[in-house]
Amino acid sequence: MSLTNTNLDLTQTLSCLPEKFIVDFANGIDVAKDHIRIQRNRTGFFNRFYDGFTGQGAQRQTEINASLADGVDGALKWLTELTASLAHSNYAIVKVNERIKTLLSDVTTLVHYSADTRRKLEDFSLSLNARCDLLAKELARVDFEQRAERQLEQVFNKWAAGRLDAFSIAGRCYATIEELYWGDFGDFCRSHNNRVRQGFIDDLIHRAMRQLSIDICNESSQQRFPTYQWLAPPVNQKLGVDAREALAYLGDWSESESHPFVFTTSQLPDELPLALPRICESERLAKALVTEVFDRRCS
Repeated sequence: MSLTNTNLDLTQTLSCLPEKFIVDFANGIDVAKDHIRIQRNRTGFFNRFYDGFTGQGAQRQTEINASLADGVDGALKWLTELTASLAHSNYAIVKVNERIKTLLSDVTTLVHYSADTRRKLEDFSLSLNARCDLLAKELARVDFEQRAERQLEQVFNKWAAGRLDAFSIAGRCYATIEELYWGDFGDFCRSHNNRVRQGFIDDLIHRAMRQLSIDICNESSQQRFPTYQWLAPPVNQKLGVDAREALAYLGDWSESESHPFVFTTSQLPDELPLALPRICESERLAKALVTEVFDRRCS
């Protein structure tokens, strides 16, 4: 794959970007219209990642575009290869599998699709089912809880080490929570009952509160700060515009009324939502971001 240095840095810093990209790619395939909508109405950031993940230079991209122009067959080819190379989390694979099942159902109702297209969809669906079965068995393993705890430790170590310093303080917290949502930690929370899940969520909130306080307070004893300070961009923006666009892409599911904290942190609107407090402390910010991410229903 051919990625720019900046995009490569972003995929290393935000490992959930490829997972979300694969799910968005799968959801963008439209059997009824027999073309790909995924590149429409997307930010330049998404398109650059699309080119980076799927192409190796102009000639390679031309071949890909020609393949995609053929409709579902071309899209399915690239979705299969991208899923094999980029999708590693259980959540992403399950979401792609759900979309493939829908596509398979759509294709069976349209007579103009060839038997070869249907066979390819069926083969891909079987492959995804096999991966889901393997992952399901892993979810039942004793070490699943340990993997969730390990990821929790790793992402907060990344934050504490300054790997997220290109984002605002609130942005660092949101990026960390999103990483956990797409990884082992999120899988663990989605597959366990409320009591066990809540214990992990509480641990996440407490760690986020502590790191938020460290980042904004330093030696200050003050606990509450104006919201704009939590959202203020860092003085030294190592990743600059791409960092802001990456965060906006991760949070493109949020809405100002139902997810005011995520929406404001990721989309940086000109005016703050009415539901967002103008003065905020670390506990309020951490709880709100965790709740909005893990209780969302649109991803």
